[in-house]
Amino acid sequence: MKNKIVILIFNVLLICQGVVLAGEPADGNVPVSKEVIKTIEKLNSAVGKLKQLTAQIEYTHAQPLFETQTVRTGKVFYVKDANFTALRINFLTIKQDTSEKQNYREDYIFDGRKITKIDYQGKSATTEQIAKDKPIEPFELVQEYFPIIGLAKPDEMTGQFNITVSKNTMRLIPKENSKFFKIYKQIDIVINSANFLPFDFTAQTSDDEKITIKLTQIETSKAVEKSVFDVVIPADFAQTQK
Repeated sequence: MKNKIVILIFNVLLICQGVVLAGEPADGNVPVSKEVIKTIEKLNSAVGKLKQLTAQIEYTHAQPLFETQTVRTGKVFYVKDANFTALRINFLTIKQDTSEKQNYREDYIFDGRKITKIDYQGKSATTEQIAKDKPIEPFELVQEYFPIIGLAKPDEMTGQFNITVSKNTMRLIPKENSKFFKIYKQIDIVINSANFLPFDFTAQTSDDEKITIKLTQIETSKAVEKSVFDVVIPADFAQTQK
C-alpha cells in the first residue's frame, strides 16, 4: 500500500441502484445492471462538468491492530480547462490518538503528467513522471494514493469492482483481477444527491485498517488560481525523480 496513504481524493462516482441484495454468484462477479451503468454515467457527467473545486479535507487512518488513529486535515484544489488540469491536496495539521493537533504539512500535486509529493517534515520531495504525451485526468491518478475511487469511466469501474448501491451510498468490492484487490477489501462512497458529487470515502484495506476521507465546504463556482498548483521545492530538500 503506497505510503499507507493509499487514499480514497476523487475518482468516485455513484453507482448501482437496485443491484444484488441477495448473495454474489459463484464466480464472485455481480451482474452489472443497466441502472448501475446509468448511475456511473450520471456521476461521470457531474465530475466531467467540474471546472474548479475547493474543499476542506479530513483524512483518518485507523489501525485497530495497534489501537492507533491518525487524523490529517487540509485543503483540496482542482481546476480544469482546455489547456490545464490539476489536483492538489495540501495537508496542514495532524492529530495522533489523544494528543493535541499539531501543524503538519504534506503536499500531493497531480497535474496530469506527473505526481509530486512534498514532505515538509522529512524535508524530501518525490516526483513521478506518469505521462509524456497525452495527460491523464488527475482524478484517475489520485486513486493510486488515496481511496478517492469512483470517478473513472463506466467500463473501467465495472471491470475493477463489483458494485452495489443503497440510497446515496455506493459500495465497491475489488474483483480478484483488479489492481485494487490486494489493497482494499471494500470502499464505500457517499454521494451528494443534489449535485451527484462524492464527498465521503471509507475504505477497509487488505490489512484490516480503515481509511476515511471526508470533503466539506465544497465550492465549485469560485475560480481557482492556477498558481495554487505551482510546485516550489525548498533547496535543502532531498529530491527523487522516478
